Amino acid sequence: MFAPLAIAVHVLGVSTATTAVWASAFFAARVAHAIIYTLGIPLLRTIAFFVGFIAQIMLALRLLGLI
Repeated sequence: MFAPLAIAVHVLGVSTATTAVWASAFFAARVAHAIIYTLGIPLLRTIAFFVGFIAQIMLALRLLGLI
């Protein structure tokens, strides 16, 4: 879901510094999720996944012009 959102934000020219931060946050959250998943820490894994999910929502809201 992230790739189509990120590409659409870029192609449509609605990217800002905030969208770049959210894209970076998504990447960091996914890396953290993979590491935490490997270590088997359930609560932190959920938090990392949620941060990535929120980043996708923020990109979608920017794409829809709501933020």
